[in-house]
Amino acid sequence: MVLKKKYLLFFILAIAFSCSTTPVSRFSSADIPEDFFGIVHAGTTNTHEEYLFLDELGAKWQLNTFYWNSIEREKGNFNFTRYDEYVNTAKQEGRKIVVVLGYEVSWLFPNGKQKRYISPENTHYFLRYVEETIRHFKGRIDAWAIWNEPNFIFWKGTNKEFFEFSRLVTEKIRETDPEAYIIGGSFTRAPRGFIKAMHKTGAMENLDGLSFHPYALNPSGSIRICDNFLDIMSEINFTGDTWITEVGYPTGGWYPTRVSLKKFPAYVVKTLAGAAIRKPKAVLWYHLFDWKNDGEISRFSNSSECFFGLAYPNHQRKDAAWAYQLCAAYLPGSVYTGDYPIRERIPKNIVSLCFLKNPSGDNTLILWNNGVGRQKIMLNLPDPAFIHTISTGEKTPLKTETVLDIGSTPLFITWQGDTMPRLSRQK
Repeated sequence: MVLKKKYLLFFILAIAFSCSTTPVSRFSSADIPEDFFGIVHAGTTNTHEEYLFLDELGAKWQLNTFYWNSIEREKGNFNFTRYDEYVNTAKQEGRKIVVVLGYEVSWLFPNGKQKRYISPENTHYFLRYVEETIRHFKGRIDAWAIWNEPNFIFWKGTNKEFFEFSRLVTEKIRETDPEAYIIGGSFTRAPRGFIKAMHKTGAMENLDGLSFHPYALNPSGSIRICDNFLDIMSEINFTGDTWITEVGYPTGGWYPTRVSLKKFPAYVVKTLAGAAIRKPKAVLWYHLFDWKNDGEISRFSNSSECFFGLAYPNHQRKDAAWAYQLCAAYLPGSVYTGDYPIRERIPKNIVSLCFLKNPSGDNTLILWNNGVGRQKIMLNLPDPAFIHTISTGEKTPLKTETVLDIGSTPLFITWQGDTMPRLSRQK
């Protein structure tokens, strides 16, 4: 019940800040890395079938937690068998791995009850787990993340205690493997006071990147959080990478952020495209599979955590999986440019995001109406072009001049060649 009250408070705040905004970026251009997209909780079955599915989706990164309680069940006895299999399989399948270090072990507490907290007098035990884990997997993990959402429900100590804890863990990682890539933060949303206080203590000095989770009621809210986070990074003069290590929406359960299966593909495209133009190093979707197959009854059926997947455990896709796959197929390796498409009398509520790979690659134009209703817009694009249905992945050829009926569902258009698209308002 306490947990649920805290979630309700979180979502009340999410409602307050998830107002409708257009995803116009402060950046006039942005290079989208080839390995831009990833998925949380991917690869956990260690099966080739799952990795074939990840290949189809286009996910390059995967994130999982290497739980302290699974590695050191008994004090001083470290067992990495479970995670060795995971890492070996992921590397054989060509994936990049983000590992979260956390949380506590049951033997740390007299009653064995886990508390999501490491006290200062117990921190040396956690540092031993960090040292052993970093040494064991040295050279095989692409990024190490420290803890998860410390400003929400996953850290029960004081903020000051977490700042010192994070600083010590960072130093231990750097000491054990000077070449390690370290991500700090993993903040829920963009907590300005928490981040600025953490920066002031010096806990960010040895970090390569900071990550955050822009959960909100809708894509507009998620993108607003992205901009807030970038503002904070500018205020503290943080020059490292920014990461989105979790973002997503459940399709069931009681969270107010839940979205219908029908609208889910649009949420995926708007969130991923809007985030991409803000220059994070990578975006990892939360997450791959629901906890149960479509139509099954489960004791988790009322929990939104059960419904964040792009697909079901039997690999049956939600339509949103096609939307993710489209973004992962066409956006990586492109350059976003705010100079295109050419807009003639186009109202501001029509969002147009242009990602270029010309002359040899597939360029992409994503359009949607951020206002009310629908609007007819003329698209002029002489080069052969296609429009892709974001809920099925199917593509249809477009004529040189096409009148587009633009609503809230994104239109996903690709073409090859160096001709830039031109949009003009229909009378």
